[in-house]
Amino acid sequence: MNINIIRGLIYILQRESYDARRFLFFVYRDWRWWSLEKRQAIVWTTKAKFLYISVLVSGLAFVFLLVYFLQAWALIPLFFLVPSLPLFILFILIFLLPLDYLLKKRIVIKARRQLLKASVKVIGITGSYGKTSLKEILVVVLGAGFKVIATPDNINTDLGIANFILTHRAEIGAADFFIVEMGAYQIGDIAIICDLVNPDYSFLTGINESHLERFGNLQNTIKAKFELGERTTKKIILNLTDSNVKDNYVRFKLTAVRGVDYSAVSDIVALLNFSGWSFKYGGQDFSTRLLARHNIILIAMALTLAEELKMDLSRAVKPLAAMPFIKHRLEPIWNASSRLLVIDDSYNGNFTGFVSGLEVLRRATGRKLVITPGLVELGEKKEERHREIARLYAAENLDLVIVIENSATFYMIAEFKKIGFSNYTTYPDTAAAHRDLGMVLKEGDTIIFQNDWPDNYK
Repeated sequence: MNINIIRGLIYILQRESYDARRFLFFVYRDWRWWSLEKRQAIVWTTKAKFLYISVLVSGLAFVFLLVYFLQAWALIPLFFLVPSLPLFILFILIFLLPLDYLLKKRIVIKARRQLLKASVKVIGITGSYGKTSLKEILVVVLGAGFKVIATPDNINTDLGIANFILTHRAEIGAADFFIVEMGAYQIGDIAIICDLVNPDYSFLTGINESHLERFGNLQNTIKAKFELGERTTKKIILNLTDSNVKDNYVRFKLTAVRGVDYSAVSDIVALLNFSGWSFKYGGQDFSTRLLARHNIILIAMALTLAEELKMDLSRAVKPLAAMPFIKHRLEPIWNASSRLLVIDDSYNGNFTGFVSGLEVLRRATGRKLVITPGLVELGEKKEERHREIARLYAAENLDLVIVIENSATFYMIAEFKKIGFSNYTTYPDTAAAHRDLGMVLKEGDTIIFQNDWPDNYK
């Protein structure tokens, strides 16, 4: 049994959230099972460890029994063993499901009881984009007046949140507010998280085609995202600059609503040399180093909750001005020696973020470059959106678009050819493109990295 193959297959299964259909669809289109783990690494959760050990031990036992009883004839069934390995892994996974369910249920129940003991108020955040950015902003704004703790990084599933609660009991118990980011791939995911944390306040940042391939259609996405608002006990704050939020929130049973749009702020000024923005909210002057204009709305949403909580907003002025950039989300990286500006937006995986990134790039004074592998999980919108992205790049008259070739950027390249835009080059993978960047980039350039391509996509 090749342990690298087993590890690679379990890695892809984990990346697909243990979805059997999506897992089989991928691995039987890409037979390089020994080298699937490239951009990221397997997360050795208890489930992943148990599955790996179970597959390895049972697989070795199966091979031993075949050789013992069939001897030379064992070569015939062994010939089919490797191609059937994904099915074997799924068989073991199904066999382990009852134990997995019981262990998960035990953790979630324990975490729910622990949270009920604490006096902390819970703030939930969901949306197709901007969740992590708003979470970091809330930590800064509310942290200026209260004790705050938030789920870190991309921990946004019921089990991940439950484990965080259990491993941070003291900190949560001592906090005034616990901020919880909530992700979803299907209707019901956010409802399950709400049953765990019982949110007092919540935010909906926006809704678009992100993960449309999993949700099936936009209406399912809308219904899933509003599960948070319907389970919020005090008030939900909505981003009304997003049409899918603005046009649909009246359909849902929301306890109390506060909408935020650009009418909440005034005197918006883009600061020179990618220094961020200044603006007014509630008669108070604010500034932020964050590059994208849409962050002003996210900050206004956070300040809106601070107002609801009777916090003195002036206490948030300096913390907001000093707030660091959010990693991999329009994060500027200045290379003083080569005099290059790299804007790292590699964690942006949605169309709205692409548009925002181009608005930021527009403020550059030298050559403007983009490197991108496109977007994933757009379902039926894949061709339409990638052709639209190509037209946006052409309209911005970019000096160079570096395209990573895959099933999505195929449409981007086709649109470039159709409209006669020639300022692009292609690479077979991200590694090859990165190797050549030293020869492509020049002094004074600004290049934005728009999204990264997960290993479980072709």
